[in-house]
Amino acid sequence: MKRKMQFITSASAASIMAFSALAQETPIAKTGGTEIAQERSTNAMRGVRLGRVEKASDLIGMEVQNYEGQKLGKVDDLAVDLETGRIVQVILSTGGFLGVSVMLVPVPPGALHQDAAKKVIHLKADKAKLQAAPWYGMSKWADLGQSNQVAEIYRYHGQQPYFTAAYQPALGPDPTARLGYVQRTTKLMGASVKNVQKETLGKVENVMVDLSAGRVVAVILNSGGSFGVGEALCAVPSAAFQFNSEQKYLQLDASREELGNAPHFKAKEWPSFGNPTYVGGVYRAYRIEPYFTTGGTSEVDGTARFVRDRDVPTPAAMDQGNSKADVATTAQIRKEIYAEKGMSANARNVKVSTNKSRVNLRGPVNTAEEKRIIGEIAGRVARSQNVDNQLEVKLTTSSSE
Repeated sequence: MKRKMQFITSASAASIMAFSALAQETPIAKTGGTEIAQERSTNAMRGVRLGRVEKASDLIGMEVQNYEGQKLGKVDDLAVDLETGRIVQVILSTGGFLGVSVMLVPVPPGALHQDAAKKVIHLKADKAKLQAAPWYGMSKWADLGQSNQVAEIYRYHGQQPYFTAAYQPALGPDPTARLGYVQRTTKLMGASVKNVQKETLGKVENVMVDLSAGRVVAVILNSGGSFGVGEALCAVPSAAFQFNSEQKYLQLDASREELGNAPHFKAKEWPSFGNPTYVGGVYRAYRIEPYFTTGGTSEVDGTARFVRDRDVPTPAAMDQGNSKADVATTAQIRKEIYAEKGMSANARNVKVSTNKSRVNLRGPVNTAEEKRIIGEIAGRVARSQNVDNQLEVKLTTSSSE
């Protein structure tokens, strides 16, 4: 790419910039979930840690400065590759060069450093360096989305492209080190999510990212109350998603019943995504190994227990039945648990399953009172003689609720 061939856009043009054309030079066959899972497991054993995880919507609009305190612009968007869980580029909106109003300059995430205390992002550059940097223009978008063009941007900012053959982690190759289909986060938010049967599961509420690691940690799905748990949200690993062949919506390989039984949380009560044990549980709930170390095996919330229950074979009575009556019973119980005031995150994430009218309750709760309330809810919906309450009271010295 010739750096002088810079197509100047206006602010209005920048707002409709399409990342959908940002793809690799030639299609690369999918490596498959097993290979990617092995890479993530290997990374976890290497001690890869979860960094500062936050909403993409909170990063967008954040001011960018150099280390001398000179304002360079602000974050306009994030270009992400969901399948490999990578932040490919951070798009900066900057102006004041040659009298133009707006330039959209892509920067590798590794070139940025976030100062969370001051709510600012630092880049080792000045305005002159950004002016000479490769950047995207509307008319040449498809050409500038080629992997070699993206690699040039990385090298310009002193970063090694993670998706090139030259990139090798210290202890072996990385199967996710490839450039797949890339989309901007503002385009993803609000996108429809369907399963392989083309049933609508919900829409994307937000995207959780770890800027320092250049990773997409999870996608937040809003089910819109479709699964009997009210207006609830759930976190799903990015690798669990695929774009459909026309890139018109996201596809998640999960049935409505499976998603309904997965842990959810309320829009006003977000869990801590900086907790590697919690996020690790989210990954394993979808049978995806975390790319980071989870820091032990202690179960700090219902999600981890939910994962263990899914991974260990259990008698048929423990599994969720497929009949309409069983599904409706489970949905009603979960709905009433969510509606109950004062319940802890553990209590809201207990495992509820109904098979042949028999309800099974499993997982940790914070108090004996929560165990009693949940048991009463299940008994009221399905009759107490049909309820097997195996909830465990997890005594804690302090509460983070």
